[in-house]
Amino acid sequence: MAKRTGNALSAILAVIFMAASIGAYAESHVRIIRLSYIDGSVQMDRATGQGLERAILNTPVTEGASLVTGSDGLAEVEFENNSTVRLGENSEVRFTKLVVDDAGAKLNEVELVKGTAYFDTKGSKEDIYRATVSGSRFLIHRDSEVRFSNDLGNPAIAVIKGDAELQNQGREIKVSKRETLTLDPNNPAGYEIAKGVDAGPLDRWNSERSAYQQSYSYNNSGVSSGLNGYGYSDLNYYGGWSYLPGVGYGWQPYGVSSWIGWNPYLAGSWAFYPGFGYTWASAYPWGWLPYHYGTWTFLGNGGWFWMPGPGNVYRNSGWYYTGFRPVPVVNGPAGWAPPTRPPVAGVGASAYAPTVKVGTIGNLPAAIPGGRIPPNFRSVVPGATAFAHSNAVSPTVRQQATFARPTAAPYHGHVFASPARGVTRADSPAMWSGGSGAAMGMGVPGGFHSMGTAGASRGMGGGGASHASGGHGSPK
Repeated sequence: MAKRTGNALSAILAVIFMAASIGAYAESHVRIIRLSYIDGSVQMDRATGQGLERAILNTPVTEGASLVTGSDGLAEVEFENNSTVRLGENSEVRFTKLVVDDAGAKLNEVELVKGTAYFDTKGSKEDIYRATVSGSRFLIHRDSEVRFSNDLGNPAIAVIKGDAELQNQGREIKVSKRETLTLDPNNPAGYEIAKGVDAGPLDRWNSERSAYQQSYSYNNSGVSSGLNGYGYSDLNYYGGWSYLPGVGYGWQPYGVSSWIGWNPYLAGSWAFYPGFGYTWASAYPWGWLPYHYGTWTFLGNGGWFWMPGPGNVYRNSGWYYTGFRPVPVVNGPAGWAPPTRPPVAGVGASAYAPTVKVGTIGNLPAAIPGGRIPPNFRSVVPGATAFAHSNAVSPTVRQQATFARPTAAPYHGHVFASPARGVTRADSPAMWSGGSGAAMGMGVPGGFHSMGTAGASRGMGGGGASHASGGHGSPK
């Protein structure tokens, strides 16, 4: 294996120039990113002064926050532009810097304290992603996928796609695709670069999360081209769009049209954050965008729909027309009121208040009967015990099953249903087969349809059958 070694001890002009160019703009630290996935034991320090607490899906992640996984814990944090940081088991990261300058560029700095983390970067070329490992700083270029490890005193980075740079002692050392850089634990300035990337036990899990996001990030709804943002892929997977005359395009989760009494607040928590008090954290895996942007609207027999913006204005203004809201705007039916936001006395930079749970679904995946059930991404982890989700009436029922240990054989399927392209009605029936022996919740494919009247009822729920067969998921 070809190797390059070095001792990074040269001039610091390049780093000084980079720091000056960043500092030339005023920076805002008001950045909010999303805890987009958790599995197993995951804890979070929200920088409230209370230390580690149990992590809650869809809670905001802000500058200064830390995330820690246990021996069975996996987690993912999603940035505004779909970039992600994914944590393996027994890992810890700190979000040391989350800022945006007055030109709109975002600066993201994350420290890997221990364990394994995957960086999957997207976005504009102006955005900057940096990771610190064992005191060494790395610049990760956009459209790159990099695995960082910091275990047993052998810090290393493996570039799976794209490239990265070691910025140490004033020198920049490029690490290209399919190369691995290992830091010298006895010399802060020492390093070694080798050709090739060894397979890691969590590589397939990381690949599945990435493939899921990429597969469902496209817009097949007819709403508008180019709409995206953190949480959008979940909307495409778990629900469909409708054109509502006189109202505009609205999104609805699969299954809710046949669930009498469903409303957006059946399951979740009120989580406190310094600066803006309590914010809603939905227990549904799709529960980010609909609870912080746009408006929930009840349309008679048609049920609840999420409207991204006022009317069709958002078509030309992006998802963020209304700006981030700690508490969503809700236009409910007469006599209905959402859960009350808990009061906080003396909210300030150091204030703290406990998390308040709402609903009865608890800690289990919040699957809607008749809709899609969360894919079992853990099933591709070697030696993992997975759960095959039952499509029973109760969303809390699940059937335990152990899947075979993954091997080095070619991988041809996914643990999630592949999207059906070209479908123009969200209520079109579909049956699916698929994926690598993992349990999958099979709802109807994404799409949109036009409702005859704003209050008409449509069968938005899909056949939520659970499958565990091999092969690539595809509609029959």
